[in-house]
Amino acid sequence: MVGTHEGRPDAILAREEKRIEPVTATPSLRVTVVTTPDQVEQAWISQLAADPQVSWLDRSAVLPAALDMLQRTRPEVVIVDRPAAEAESFIREVYTALPGTACIALSPQADMASVRRLMLAGARDVLARPAKPAELLQSIAAAASIEQERAMRQPVSGESQPRGRGKFVVVISPKGGTGTTFISANLAIMLRQLGGGRVVLADFSLQFGHLGTHLNIFARHTLQNLIDNPDEIDDAMLAAVLQQHGSGVHVLLAPTSLDLAGDVSPEQVNAVLDQLLARHSYVVADTWGVLDETTMALLARADDVLVVATPEIPALKNVKLFLEYLRQHELTRGRVSIVLNRFPSVDGVSLEDVQQHLRQPVSANIPSAGQLVTYSVNRGVPIVLSHPQSWVGQSLRNLAGYVSGEDASALSLSPEKVRSRPTRTAAPQRRGLFGMLRRQA
Repeated sequence: MVGTHEGRPDAILAREEKRIEPVTATPSLRVTVVTTPDQVEQAWISQLAADPQVSWLDRSAVLPAALDMLQRTRPEVVIVDRPAAEAESFIREVYTALPGTACIALSPQADMASVRRLMLAGARDVLARPAKPAELLQSIAAAASIEQERAMRQPVSGESQPRGRGKFVVVISPKGGTGTTFISANLAIMLRQLGGGRVVLADFSLQFGHLGTHLNIFARHTLQNLIDNPDEIDDAMLAAVLQQHGSGVHVLLAPTSLDLAGDVSPEQVNAVLDQLLARHSYVVADTWGVLDETTMALLARADDVLVVATPEIPALKNVKLFLEYLRQHELTRGRVSIVLNRFPSVDGVSLEDVQQHLRQPVSANIPSAGQLVTYSVNRGVPIVLSHPQSWVGQSLRNLAGYVSGEDASALSLSPEKVRSRPTRTAAPQRRGLFGMLRRQA
């Protein structure tokens, strides 16, 4: 049974899927819109999604993730609503990688030179911005029709398209209470909102997993069902075990039995991951901080390891030991990034001292906001849904962009946009605290 999800505005959904039977003689079109993060909720996109000619509409707001998503979903038409230079480059990539997918560009410039560059890159049509849904539908139908006719003239190949592999993100902390579950849940939802395709959030905190309470989801089926039958995992089993959150993220809950933790083998973990990664664009794993066989199996498979720390001496001490152990034993080949949670905060260790102690730059931060976080966790409504415009919400969006491959800083040291500014400490240097950290090492 899936619990109700309070306070969820439908407008935040980053992907709208409608299984509508087309009326007679009406084409059924699969469309993806590639735009910027601040434009994913444009009215014309929602109007397109509601049109009976469009059976499926997806959105992507991060270019590095968009091409991977297109290779998985293979829509008939892609609408590119990005700045001219980015649109031209992206359309060229799509035309090269997916020649059967038609691109339509939206451009604020009507001059012939701009149109010509976009058409030479591979665009089927170029329309003026702001977009008009009726004009877009006409262009989509025409572009799809041309591609269908072209495909019919090509010889049929007996080779099936190989299934891709999703990106595996492990969120971990060597100290409890640093907020890994909070970050995992909100990160997965933001990846979905930014157009990450199918996203699954898996709770690998085998004894005391809390993703269900953070998301207000309760279910009879859990990770234990997959672990017990790793050779039988198929689409039907996953459909029964994975719970769909209101945001569109699929959730794999932790076992309800505390006895399972000691019985899970790396082979079972890998079997589950193989099936999840084959069907999803992103798999986000929330983990505990114990370096047991399960955790090490997850780290070995990770593309991204997000190590969560807080600006306090005990947490930083453990994180430094954890990072050194990772390097010494080569536990992962993935990118290892520090996420500093509850920073800036009152009387916390400065950013400069944190980075100097860990001997690694901090890649992202989530500011301290105890009242909002408590509200979010107690209601089971992730903060990116309850307060998306808050500093915390925007920082989590930055983190999702970083994980997706966006070439921008995920550090935000004040509520204002500071992406292009040099990194600065949020508080005076505390040499006394740093001295304590040095003695703890």
